[in-house]
Amino acid sequence: MLNPYFAFGVPIFLLFLYVVFAIIRKKSKLHYIGFVLLLIATFMMAFSFQVLQGLWTLEDTQASKQLSNLKYSPELLWIPLILGGVLAIVNLWRGVKRVQSFREDSD
Repeated sequence: MLNPYFAFGVPIFLLFLYVVFAIIRKKSKLHYIGFVLLLIATFMMAFSFQVLQGLWTLEDTQASKQLSNLKYSPELLWIPLILGGVLAIVNLWRGVKRVQSFREDSD
């Protein structure tokens, strides 16, 4: 789980996927693309949190040999979690604004 290709590769792929869908959202009138962006962001956040839990489990079990074999700083694992959280909040805010605009249009 803490393999750098896995721990950082999945969030990088999800970020790439997010950018692709964000471009599609800008160029089309499909209303559900914003929800897809929210799903991608929350999955990135949940995945990154799971990787951090794996790191914390190793720290709790005193597996210092495995921790010393990491080829990256464990603090870097916070970046995808924070990025996913920010993207999720942004998309959640967009969704709330869209629902409010639908309610205002129907009145």
